[in-house]
Amino acid sequence: MISSPRIESSRSLQRSLELWVPLYAAGQFLDLEGGPNALDFVQEKKYGEMGECSAVCGGLLAGASDEEIQHLRRYSRAVSVLYQVVDDILKAKETEEKTEGKKKRGKSYVSVYGVEKAMKVAEDLRLQAKRELDGLEKYGDKVMPLYSFVDYAADRDFSIDDQV
Repeated sequence: MISSPRIESSRSLQRSLELWVPLYAAGQFLDLEGGPNALDFVQEKKYGEMGECSAVCGGLLAGASDEEIQHLRRYSRAVSVLYQVVDDILKAKETEEKTEGKKKRGKSYVSVYGVEKAMKVAEDLRLQAKRELDGLEKYGDKVMPLYSFVDYAADRDFSIDDQV
């Protein structure tokens, strides 16, 4: 049988995907059925692992080193959870008056800790994601879109009308 780094990466990719899907499902189940102490686990499994899967699979296919894969893994977990935390903050600010007295299913940093704590979590995740990208400095400007995505994930509450 012929073996090459791309074939081995494809096999690793397939194994990775097979492992990540059940973890996402576990996060979804605990989001709906678990207690408030499951929040970090839910965020990590539903959002962090989904992002991690994408980044690690891309890194494997590109031939990234083990150290680079670890940076991509930690970056993607941080930015994926960041995106969701900010999404929850934006939804909370938008629907504050509309949902008074209604109970929402699912767990978020906003529903468990409030908007202020969620905003602190978001800023910590932004810094963590950027620190991980600093470990990929040898790629220079090629990493800039990843930095830009971190800022977009954190600051996407603007609109075109705000800019004019």
